[in-house]
Amino acid sequence: MMNRKSLLKDIDMKELGLLLCFVLMQSHVAAKNKITGFTADGANASKLEYVNVQLLTSDSVFIKGTVSDTKGRFSFTDVDNGNYLVCSSYMGYETSYISIRNLEKDLNIGDIPMNSASLQLEGVIVTASPVIKKTDRQIILPTQTQIKASSNGLTLLQNLQLSRIAVNPVDNSIKVPGGDNVQLRINGAEVTQPEIIALKPADIIRIEYHDNPGLRYGNAGAVLDYIVKRKESGGNISGDITNGVSILGYGEYNLSAKYNYRKSEFGTTLYWGRRDFSWIRENYEDFNYPGRTLNNKELGEPTKVKYNDLNLSVNYSYQDGDKQLLNIAFRNKHTDTPNSMSDRMSSLYQEDKVYSISDRLSSEVNIPSLDIYYQRKLKNNQNLYFDVVGTYLNSSSDRKYKMAESIENKAEILSGTEGDKYSVIGEGIYEKQFKGGKLTSGIKHTQSYLENTYTGDANSTISMNTAETYAFAEYQSKVKNLNYTIGAGAMRTYNSQEGKDYEKYIFRPSVSLSYNINQHWFIRYNGYISGYSPSLSDLNDVAQSIDSYQTRKGNPGLKAVTFYANTLTASWQSRHVSVELFGRYSYDNKPIMENTCFENGKFIRTMENHKGFHRINLQTTVQILPFKEYIAIKLTPFLNRYIGYGNNYTHTHTNIGLRGSLLAMYKNWALMAEMNTSEHVLWGETLTKGEKLHTVKVGYNSEKWSIAAGVMNPFTKRYEQEIDNLSRLAPNKQIAYSTKLSPIFMVNVSFNLDFGKGHRSEEQRIKNNDTDTGILSGAK
Repeated sequence: MMNRKSLLKDIDMKELGLLLCFVLMQSHVAAKNKITGFTADGANASKLEYVNVQLLTSDSVFIKGTVSDTKGRFSFTDVDNGNYLVCSSYMGYETSYISIRNLEKDLNIGDIPMNSASLQLEGVIVTASPVIKKTDRQIILPTQTQIKASSNGLTLLQNLQLSRIAVNPVDNSIKVPGGDNVQLRINGAEVTQPEIIALKPADIIRIEYHDNPGLRYGNAGAVLDYIVKRKESGGNISGDITNGVSILGYGEYNLSAKYNYRKSEFGTTLYWGRRDFSWIRENYEDFNYPGRTLNNKELGEPTKVKYNDLNLSVNYSYQDGDKQLLNIAFRNKHTDTPNSMSDRMSSLYQEDKVYSISDRLSSEVNIPSLDIYYQRKLKNNQNLYFDVVGTYLNSSSDRKYKMAESIENKAEILSGTEGDKYSVIGEGIYEKQFKGGKLTSGIKHTQSYLENTYTGDANSTISMNTAETYAFAEYQSKVKNLNYTIGAGAMRTYNSQEGKDYEKYIFRPSVSLSYNINQHWFIRYNGYISGYSPSLSDLNDVAQSIDSYQTRKGNPGLKAVTFYANTLTASWQSRHVSVELFGRYSYDNKPIMENTCFENGKFIRTMENHKGFHRINLQTTVQILPFKEYIAIKLTPFLNRYIGYGNNYTHTHTNIGLRGSLLAMYKNWALMAEMNTSEHVLWGETLTKGEKLHTVKVGYNSEKWSIAAGVMNPFTKRYEQEIDNLSRLAPNKQIAYSTKLSPIFMVNVSFNLDFGKGHRSEEQRIKNNDTDTGILSGAK
């Protein structure tokens, strides 16, 4: 009996043990949880694919990781009970953290919103300069090394080595292939080059490079928008000085100051640019008269070139948090040119005769303006921006041309102009951010009145009234990996001169498509129709003698031009190498180009609406980072093809060249070497051949000051520019060169001093200006 009871007891204990193990196993299985969710764009809620998602302990120790799929979905299985962090990271977005407390069952997090890094980057330290590709722009995040190696906003731009952007070291101009205008902005507000130079690199959060500008930016070839930190209360004084050593007539001087008091900010910027040097001009001309040809060979002597640019701006702004901003700015641009770039002293060889040539042009322009800007933030993610600019432009010029064989045998041309122009530019923009996209619309109107008085061989007074109105609407959104922007606009141009009126309407649609294939590949297409009006100087109904053989004449019958453009960009980037392929085709319908005819014994040079003009711009940009970010090499081979169909001529030209740069940075030191072959631009019958440039510069930058030394064209003995006119009746070649401009040694010194504390300072989003004098020039 006892044995049987003992046996039953043993069996019961075994069953109890098995049951206990089964319960423990079930509880252990039940403790394995599943975490699921989606990664999404915080701006429009669209799902983000290929996002790196990590599961971390509550003290940030890595457990496991995954990547979201093509629908933004991710999941973690076999997760024990406890506390966790879910970390989501993706290039172009801020890293997102989701805290999970007391996980005891399967959890669906839902959407993890990720904010674009382009929206909030203050305080973020970038160690490997990423380029974030967007539908309409690239977002460039400067590294700490690039910032430390830069002395101002312009040198930072050079250090970034952006594709299609070239900075001319002679005049600091910024260009893109084809010669299109580059628009500069700070926090959305259009600014001038000196204001970019005045920027402190440490204050620059990012640069938004609009290599595909939308309807809002008009006809700009590219837009560079510097996003800078918003100052606290207190003030800042900064200066940037560049002066020639081998040529003392070269100087660029910038001085700026800001002071904040509560919600108000007072600021001023002063720029002085000067040139005082001499160069030699040569002209080779053929005049094909009926029945004979006259050949002129003109060899020049050293001739002075001198000008001074003085720009002053004073502004006051009032900001009430992020609700509203009022900015009032007074600006004055003054240019004094006692010796023009076209001046020359030369000997003209014509058959068996020799003539002495003297051509002098002096001018002075003064442009005061008042800019009143206001922006208002409304409910439901809406914004309004308004800008009104009133400008007065006063200009004067005098030209003295002499061609003499002897005291008795000479010809003189004396001409002068006095111009007054008044203009008002008004612009308003509305923005609305939706869950799935953004709507932007606006209207801009320009009204101008001018009166120009011509004296000398042409005595007349010309009055003109012109206007241009432009309205647009643009919508941007996303479908999975496809980003798209569609827009429509319309412009009206109007001018009235001496009782003759003309107006034209142009429809301006646009479409942009971009596709992120993966983290490495990006492709984008952009197509649009635009338009532009004739310049006021070309519309003048006046004729001025160029020399004894030629006359320049205005054409009040010119009409506005319709412009078509298509661009395709494909890029691939990895950690050490990036490649961008860029192609652009554009067509001007009825373009305003030069025309030469023979009337009453003289060759008349004027402007007309011609048949059409085609441009093809191709380039490949290869950037290599062989040693982290300390060394950067960029090579850009390019091809420009121009085809112009005039009313009585056809001209074509192909230009193949190369741009290259080497940048080495270490701590606060920077070494830059650049080389550019000549870039050619054909327009109508004029072929302009840019200068060949190469530069070497080394500098040291501290937080409050910097010093740099450089040399331009150290390996050539002659700095040269060339312009060819391809006219059948009167072709010519103009060459300007100097042996004293190669090489040019320069020294740059800058300083930046902050004082006091700071308040958040919004910058205005719109800025307009008017600098077109509308005066016809008779100079060569």
